[in-house]
Amino acid sequence: MERRRPPPARSADPDDEAVVLGCSSGAVVAVDLLARHPGRLRRVVAHEPPLLELLSDPAPHRALFAEVRETLRSAGADAAMTLLGEGLADGAVRQAPAQPTQLPPDIQEMAVRMHANLPVFLGHMLVPFSSSVPDLAALQPVADKLVPSAGRDSRRQLPLYGPAARLAELLGCAFVEFPGGHLGAVESPKQFAAHLLTVLE
Repeated sequence: MERRRPPPARSADPDDEAVVLGCSSGAVVAVDLLARHPGRLRRVVAHEPPLLELLSDPAPHRALFAEVRETLRSAGADAAMTLLGEGLADGAVRQAPAQPTQLPPDIQEMAVRMHANLPVFLGHMLVPFSSSVPDLAALQPVADKLVPSAGRDSRRQLPLYGPAARLAELLGCAFVEFPGGHLGAVESPKQFAAHLLTVLE
């Protein structure tokens, strides 16, 4: 007897418009994706893209990120992250970052992988991504598809909060605050996701 094969799984329609969430350097990519392929996207939520060139004075932040990269090369990832944290604080009251054991169980393994990836991020992504300049002329006609956003806890961290707020101002689109800070999607995933669904609706 011939065995009947199950029907093939339905694949996504390649012509469907996508909804994209990008965080940090991923938000830089998401903004660029919208500028290059606006017809393929329905909505882009860019959470804290460190687009330093949008700031009125990007030089101090450029210098900080370059120093972080050099510290990685000379003293390792932990020293580089300490310098980055101190530089971003800029006098703000900061809580100690959550240790893996303090994170929700389903996030702990991810935290270990994120830490292992720090040399790639700090050494090869932080400086070039933060130095990119968004194509405002290409973004202006599709600004209604873009949601620049930042975490409430990042308000005093200018290189993280400032570019998203400035991008919204330049394009005339709504700026949205999310729960938590720069890592809100990791540290408070349920609250972040609930707010994201509200934004997308």
